[in-house]
Amino acid sequence: MYERHFGLRENPFRLQANPDYLYLSPKHDKALATLEYGLAERKGFVVLVGEIGAGKTTLLNYVLNRLPEEVNVAFVFHTNLNKSEFLELILTEFEVDSAVDGDSERLYALYDFLLEEHRAGRRVVLMVDEAQNLAADVLEQIRLLANLETGQQPLLQIILAGQPGLRTTLGQPALEQLRQRVGVTYHLMPLDEADVGDYIRFRLTKAGAPSAELFEIDAFPVIYQHTRGVPRLINKLADAALLAAFADDLPRVTAALLTDVIAEQQLEGEIQPVEAEPAAAVTETGGVDPALSLLLDRVSRCLERLEEAVRRGDEHHTALQEEIRDLLHRMDVHLERLADAGHPIPAPAAKKRSWFP
Repeated sequence: MYERHFGLRENPFRLQANPDYLYLSPKHDKALATLEYGLAERKGFVVLVGEIGAGKTTLLNYVLNRLPEEVNVAFVFHTNLNKSEFLELILTEFEVDSAVDGDSERLYALYDFLLEEHRAGRRVVLMVDEAQNLAADVLEQIRLLANLETGQQPLLQIILAGQPGLRTTLGQPALEQLRQRVGVTYHLMPLDEADVGDYIRFRLTKAGAPSAELFEIDAFPVIYQHTRGVPRLINKLADAALLAAFADDLPRVTAALLTDVIAEQQLEGEIQPVEAEPAAAVTETGGVDPALSLLLDRVSRCLERLEEAVRRGDEHHTALQEEIRDLLHRMDVHLERLADAGHPIPAPAAKKRSWFP
């Protein structure tokens, strides 16, 4: 929506795990080195743990794209399965005929496939994302897969990636044999504050920005404070900030604008307030709730820009109209929440809560 305004080739802050946008912070670089070491040394199990949105899937995709052609890879991310369903899914991903009955027959089919790949000089890798959802019996099934070997090295290398709960699961006494087979492990932490600015500039440059300085330097500490350095949360906030700067016809994101955007996202529950306070539509002194004031101010500025665009005959103002409708919808939702919570709301809004048809 805002790409043309800032001279971007594409949206730099999409939430998809695009390996082209992998920013190798010191932590991500070490995680990548751990994965590559585990694969190069033919470790049976490699475990990557990280917070939600830390970049685990992007790292896996990056490694996947760098593997040589003679490596046969299955990438599994559907993990809420029983052990039979999981084994059948693996066979499907490796394009092995799974028209057999029973887990024993499926294991034999997989073993035959792995032997054929080994004889042909091809390595086989199984990547499992969202592994924190795997049941204990499925993990035990995975351990049995790791037992398929030639006597000198495993026929199947396995990478398990998941949220911190994966470590808790692997710590169960019943999974001691699997845990002993883990060759290397790494816990990927969020970005440090010093990395946030470089991360944002990197993605802007990748998206073709003529200038990577589309955010004021004072905006970066604010972004870190409200995202705790989690890349996915940074993407969401940076995307919303660029959209707001576009709506206000600003050349870049200022710290003041970012503060407004954060207030709006807190209203929607997108990010948690650093110090949350109970909201009210009308203060004790009769003033309007600051959050509503921010939304009203944004609507006013968008309307001014829309009026100017219409006066100039500019036909490209659909985005502004959508932004205005979105802001009005947020006001309506916020007022409904306040009313449901028993807070007083302005009389006009109490009579007509819908701000647009």
